[in-house]
Amino acid sequence: MKAYLTFFLGIGFLLLMSSCATTGEDPQPQPGSFVRFKVNGVQKQFDLQNNPMGFSFDPNGPVYVATSVILPPGSDGTKNFLNLALRNETRFQTDLIYQMQDPIRYQGAEMVRIQLTYANEDGQLFNAVLFQQTIPGMKVTDDAWWKFTRITSSWVEGEFGGVLLGPISQLTGRGDTELLLTEGQFSLPLISSIP
Repeated sequence: MKAYLTFFLGIGFLLLMSSCATTGEDPQPQPGSFVRFKVNGVQKQFDLQNNPMGFSFDPNGPVYVATSVILPPGSDGTKNFLNLALRNETRFQTDLIYQMQDPIRYQGAEMVRIQLTYANEDGQLFNAVLFQQTIPGMKVTDDAWWKFTRITSSWVEGEFGGVLLGPISQLTGRGDTELLLTEGQFSLPLISSIP
């Protein structure tokens, strides 16, 4: 009888534990620092240890700036990296979608709000840094968006995406190949110098 009781208690415990397991429908918060995104549908994920995002204020603009250079383990700074930069007239807010093509004024001149630069595993460099315009002999379909989903005094999370062009060459300039960055997410330590 004692063996049956132990057996049924064990089965009950296993059923209880399995009912608490997560499914693909219930996303859990990601531990640690990471940046992940898709490049033309191919998943990239950088699990990071020491890549914070910085918030600062430039009184010369005046403009608020968020930047991060994402160098995953194994990157030497010439390949396999991502650089994110956002400028805004006011403090950053959550759940607001910032658009690259929505200009920001810096000392009276219009500038793009977002700049994205990505180098693939082969060191080919692509970026989104220009206003969309017609330039003879050059494709200019640059675009990007950025949204903060959480900002605390020491951590920042958000989403991003964009259309980057390249590869960039010292000999020929910027190529006309588009890279589509989609499903971008970041969760990073925050270093803020904004009072």
